[in-house]
Amino acid sequence: MGNKRNKKSLRIIITVVIFVVFILFVLISLSKKSQPLTQQYSNQPQIQNANFKTHTSQDLKISFKYPKDWHIDDRYRKVLITNYETNLNRDDKPNRNQIEIVLNEFSNCFKTLDEDMIKPACGEGGPTSKNTIISKKSREIREGTFYKYVVKQSNGENITLYFLQNGNKILQLSKQPNPSQFEKEFDDIVNSITFL
Repeated sequence: MGNKRNKKSLRIIITVVIFVVFILFVLISLSKKSQPLTQQYSNQPQIQNANFKTHTSQDLKISFKYPKDWHIDDRYRKVLITNYETNLNRDDKPNRNQIEIVLNEFSNCFKTLDEDMIKPACGEGGPTSKNTIISKKSREIREGTFYKYVVKQSNGENITLYFLQNGNKILQLSKQPNPSQFEKEFDDIVNSITFL
């Protein structure tokens, strides 16, 4: 009699465990289905479309998203993105509550970005005008490899340079001030760039 009771208790426990596992499986499946596919399979942060506009540069052959209340000036094979009103013809300098981002084609002269960083201006300064790479970081994003270089120039000044490489296309990016309080927005713009 005790053996029958133990078997019945064991069946009830097994049934409850199977039921709980099934409910957890259903809940997890439903939560994954509610996420967009890009969020399920991408490690890149996603931009909220309601707060961003899309801009396409015919000269640079790129498209990207930017905050909807920011400003764009796209000419001279450059794109200027700011959170204040200005344009490429003015020599405005952003204050600490502002940002200026410039995108342009990088005309590399050497086989690698590292060589271009070490020998500025295609090496026209000669052997005495060499930079030193202090640090180089890279990360893969949807459209290629994003690089951040910190370079010590021959005059002793350190500068930070950003590049997005997709095959043989290289886009140079700059921002002022650097660093800025708009690092998230800068990353959102970089992550949204699509080569046409």
